[in-house]
Amino acid sequence: MNKKWLILDCNYLCHRAKYTTGGLSHENTPTGVIYGFLKSISPFQEFFNTPYVVFCWDSKYSKREEIFPAYKANRKNKYKDMDENTIKFEKEFRWQIVQLRRIYLPAIGYKNIFVQKGYEADDIIASICFNLSMLDEAIIISADQDLYQLIDPQISFYNPVKGKILTLQGFKKKYGIESHLWREVKIIAGCSTDGIPGVGGVGEKSAIKYLKNELKKTSKAYEKIEAKFGTNLHKRNYKLISLPFKGTKVFKLQEDKVTQRGWNSVMKELGMKSLRDKAPIFKHRGGNE
Repeated sequence: MNKKWLILDCNYLCHRAKYTTGGLSHENTPTGVIYGFLKSISPFQEFFNTPYVVFCWDSKYSKREEIFPAYKANRKNKYKDMDENTIKFEKEFRWQIVQLRRIYLPAIGYKNIFVQKGYEADDIIASICFNLSMLDEAIIISADQDLYQLIDPQISFYNPVKGKILTLQGFKKKYGIESHLWREVKIIAGCSTDGIPGVGGVGEKSAIKYLKNELKKTSKAYEKIEAKFGTNLHKRNYKLISLPFKGTKVFKLQEDKVTQRGWNSVMKELGMKSLRDKAPIFKHRGGNE
């Protein structure tokens, strides 16, 4: 029977928890990020009515830095001016991510927990989407617009902050282009969050107009874009922005073994009494089978 997979951008969800419940602890051990992350799973499953979840994680470093050393340098530089307390908080944050991935999610019974050295959650998400069964569908849960390039008749995008689902039909209506062309938009306009420069002075709106042949050929934006196509900038950005990055593995999806006992044991260990009655959906409680 058809399955509906929720594909989670886990590092994004952990960062989200970091700023909401990140200060919580149990017996002097930081647990706030773990708490916020686990708290979000059941609502996602109930909203989309499915027990099928895939957890995708960033590696500690990215192979994209081998192509472009300044990749995400804007994020790394912010740690230079941190005080001791903030550095401690950041280390605890990263420690909780590892605990979630290696210990607590497997203890609950989840099987589809994926990370690949040198690759990002985006790459893993893309690999899963491209290798999804023709009978299945998937919802990507993230706020990263780079993932728009993966939207198709089987794949939708859900931003938890906006609380809106973006389907292929919705994407076309909003942007007026095919979803696979979103990659070209980002190649031209660049990606400020990842520190990837695009064509100077050209934003997403102008890039979309260019791809729709609506940008005046006499405009400066058109001339700049044309001058950069076929150049090293375009070739480099294509490699950086295209998903999945070259070398990403194919990940085989498995049946979970999630149980109430597994959930309860983790909740007890972490002192999360408020989540004991908020266990994820198991197949016998609902979903598509």
